[in-house]
Amino acid sequence: MTKKTTGRDLLYGAGLAAAALIFHRRVLFSHGFVFPWDFRLVHVPFATLIADSIRHGRMPLWDPYTYCGTPLFANIQAALFYPPVLSAELVGAWRSLDLIPRMLAFAVVFQIILAGISTFGLLRALGARAAAAWTGALVYELGCFFAAQAEHMGAMHGASWLPLIWLCVVQLRARIRWHWMALLAVALALTIFAGLPQVAVASFGSALTLAILMALFRVGAWRTVPALLLACVWALLLAAIQFIPTLQLTENSVAKYRAQWLGTGGGIPPSALFSLVVPNYWSVFDPARFRGPIDLTFLYLYSSILGLALALAVMFWKPARWTRVFGLLTVLAALAMLGDKTPLGRAILGALPVNLRIGIHPEYLLCVFSLGLALLAGLGADRFLPDARIQTIAGVVIALDLILVSSGRPMNTMSLDREPGFTPHSADGSIALLQQLRNLTAATTPPARFDMTPDVSYAWSSTAPLIQVPTANGCDPLAPERVIQLRLSFAPGDRWGSCYQVVQPSSPVVGLMNDRFLLSRAAITDPGFTLAAATAGYRIYENKRWLPRFFLSSRVISAGSLDEAARLVHDPSFRPDENTVVESNDGSLENFSATPTPGRVEVLSYSANEWAVRVESPGEALLVNTDTDYPGWEAAIDGHPARIYTADVAFRAIRLPPGKHEVRMRFVPRILYWSAALSALALMAAMLAIARRLRTPSSLARR
Repeated sequence: MTKKTTGRDLLYGAGLAAAALIFHRRVLFSHGFVFPWDFRLVHVPFATLIADSIRHGRMPLWDPYTYCGTPLFANIQAALFYPPVLSAELVGAWRSLDLIPRMLAFAVVFQIILAGISTFGLLRALGARAAAAWTGALVYELGCFFAAQAEHMGAMHGASWLPLIWLCVVQLRARIRWHWMALLAVALALTIFAGLPQVAVASFGSALTLAILMALFRVGAWRTVPALLLACVWALLLAAIQFIPTLQLTENSVAKYRAQWLGTGGGIPPSALFSLVVPNYWSVFDPARFRGPIDLTFLYLYSSILGLALALAVMFWKPARWTRVFGLLTVLAALAMLGDKTPLGRAILGALPVNLRIGIHPEYLLCVFSLGLALLAGLGADRFLPDARIQTIAGVVIALDLILVSSGRPMNTMSLDREPGFTPHSADGSIALLQQLRNLTAATTPPARFDMTPDVSYAWSSTAPLIQVPTANGCDPLAPERVIQLRLSFAPGDRWGSCYQVVQPSSPVVGLMNDRFLLSRAAITDPGFTLAAATAGYRIYENKRWLPRFFLSSRVISAGSLDEAARLVHDPSFRPDENTVVESNDGSLENFSATPTPGRVEVLSYSANEWAVRVESPGEALLVNTDTDYPGWEAAIDGHPARIYTADVAFRAIRLPPGKHEVRMRFVPRILYWSAALSALALMAAMLAIARRLRTPSSLARR
């Protein structure tokens, strides 16, 4: 590669960066705009909680704000170990939490630019001229996936590594080179760290498919396939620090039941393909008129008319071998992303094991289709457009087309004036409402929880870490199974559901969950609730039957399993202030004899990862802590290790002898530490492989 060529390539790279910055200019540079929907309701709250933990010198291990507490580090959506997201959080922790949405947006756009540059490099490796490669890269960078999926930050980050993954596979076609193997493993691992497993599955699957197609069309060797499988294992080891804890959380959450919700798997309806030529076919530019069959972000496939024309032309007019490879890969991706919306897809998905099917979500294969279309457009520009000047003009036309048509649309830009939403300072646009709720819940240590009736938006549940008011509710596909089982006692639903509002306020379980306040739009007539405040169209009711976060139980009822415990707690006669259902099969509580004389619990300290209380009781007692029971919590009585029992389906309890005692509990997720050791060893191996290569001239320099 000559200096002249390198300089031209750098110029095209700068053009790709400029195009992405212009496309997302409002969110990045204008006050009052942000990425929409899940970006605000899921990713910003996670990032704010992590940044706040770092600011206060705490490891971001436990989320104390949702579902009575959940393991933050194990929730893959939090992307705790993903470098661009963590960098944005560090800036927020250092400067201001108010910067988090903007910093996350910059991280996303940085990744989009990386995707464009990697696509450019991939097309150059396929033999395309620089201008043609730039044209194809623009189709991916500004095309359907990145234009429509802005709310799904994990999808944006994960898909940005797809071109580099394919480039590594292409570089391995002739012989196995360890530095490319290491780079491939790192790129695959980063799709896991990015936070959306479905895009990671698409990345792993498409890389394997590409290797097989290269061998079939004789542009690669079959030995690339086992090499790729080895790289996949390497990637899983690199991502062990996230992957293994997430598996544990999945086993303890409702996510393991999601196949019952997904049915045969989902997918994009074939009619979505009309949007390849008619971008607003489904009225996605006007959500008020939208009546599509699925999420509008998957009904927008527009990637420019010229880009589509170049892709189709190169596929059907005397295609070369690389065109056949990526043409077939794109067609396969198109069919696969339709999922169960076709008879063949329904049959294939239905035949897959449940544990595999719940991780696919065919609609996210849109990123594979988008990249395939972009590569074909680049190959088409290289073949049909005679010189660099015409190819560059084509790239400019494509960029202008996509910016004018796709930029600033509802799926990638939201106005805070129209939808103020939730911030660290206001809730549903109201500063006074949030301040009232904070003042009411903060009257105790730790703060009491609040909950919602069905007429209140789920946004209150998911943004609790952002507004920093604890709730017993949440809205997360990784919701703790036990907490959901408990919530089903006052809300009808299925065991795989993740967000259940309070349908029966009179249920004693509402008070058991430390829900002192109930947020409602309408009046609550239950005599157990009194109006505490009213503002901004909301009413805040105080629950007279609420129980504190720590209390002593006078009677224990043993249960042999979760199902038995749930049945006992769901019984209308259950009284949590008098009875505690404890799961124990070893007879360790048979001789428990609590005194009915009340004791006293004093909270000494309380934080996300650790708390301490002083207990005084005239007789034996069971200390109940209504925080979610989860593997990794350890207890000590007066400095001596103590057993933690699962109480009332979802919570923790400790058996105490008579007298005065100091009880401490801290979160020590040992699964995180040995998973981190696996990741560290795999990373060292990758660094060694890449470092050895850096000592010699690069393969690009020799090409």
